[in-house]
Amino acid sequence: MEIRKVQVTGGSSFIVSLPKEWIRTSEIHKNDPVGLIIQPDGSLTITPKISGKASERVKKIDLTRYDSADILFRSLIGAYVAGYNVIEIISPGRIPSWVHKSVRKFTQRTVGQEVSDQTDKKIVIRDLLNPGEMPFSSTLRRMGVIVAGMQRDAVFALKTRDEELVEDVILRDRDVNRLYWLVARQFNLLLRNVSLSRDMGIHIELALIYLQISRVIERVGDHVVKIAESIRSLMYTSIEKKIIEIIEVKSRESLQIFEDSMESLFEKDILKANEIITEVRGFSEKCNDISAWLFDLGAPGVVSIGYCVENFRRVGEYAGVISENAINYLITENS
Repeated sequence: MEIRKVQVTGGSSFIVSLPKEWIRTSEIHKNDPVGLIIQPDGSLTITPKISGKASERVKKIDLTRYDSADILFRSLIGAYVAGYNVIEIISPGRIPSWVHKSVRKFTQRTVGQEVSDQTDKKIVIRDLLNPGEMPFSSTLRRMGVIVAGMQRDAVFALKTRDEELVEDVILRDRDVNRLYWLVARQFNLLLRNVSLSRDMGIHIELALIYLQISRVIERVGDHVVKIAESIRSLMYTSIEKKIIEIIEVKSRESLQIFEDSMESLFEKDILKANEIITEVRGFSEKCNDISAWLFDLGAPGVVSIGYCVENFRRVGEYAGVISENAINYLITENS
């Protein structure tokens, strides 16, 4: 840390000199404007980036280092999440078809990524999204709506024996992942350019909480996929009406806890968040009791039914984690 003394000129103006090294590396010249951002902790951030626009960052991917579509796709996602707004894929020879398939998969499963230039030996992917157009809170709300809808449809598919609906539920998890990657990307952009916080309407502490919660919702989506897969295996199994009713009830209860936890976050309700954490404990115990009863019963499809109940329990417990994160943030905000 460099220490600078505050100077007073003209009786009312306070002046602090800026480090020469920072001036040089930031390429600041006489009369250039700089941005001043007062942080929630009382500190002051000085930035040469006053437009709020992310500077262009280019990630070059040399195909000579890649031999499979999976690792290329993961690398593209990694560059996207890291905040690169231009990705160049370069090959010494003609780009093979598996690369084009990976690029197409990448642009379909991310937000704002489009191929802007393409030759036999190079593909350029550019980010077309303005970070301020996708607020963190809206993305989290959308993730929550998708996950809840997935679980409702999965259980409805069991009741109606709709195998196509189950497959659709499993595919919808891609939308949840897509939004989670977007939140991670937005957070990394915010870290690199704090002036974006004004355009995004959020400060870094809350953005971090939203990032953590988006990861929790993404995990909830994974558990809903497991529920759907268990239900798919039960499509042609004769199940007692009583057991189907138990599955419906536990699903409703877990979703109610999940949706209440999201509501406590956005309403900034600490008391409600604490009630949810307490409620989760009782819900988990009931799910454990039902699982034990099912295995003692020995009914057809008992293993898959038990997996459904277990994953309902996990959905409820992740709702508790969301409420814990909400409390952790709200306590700090209200202090």
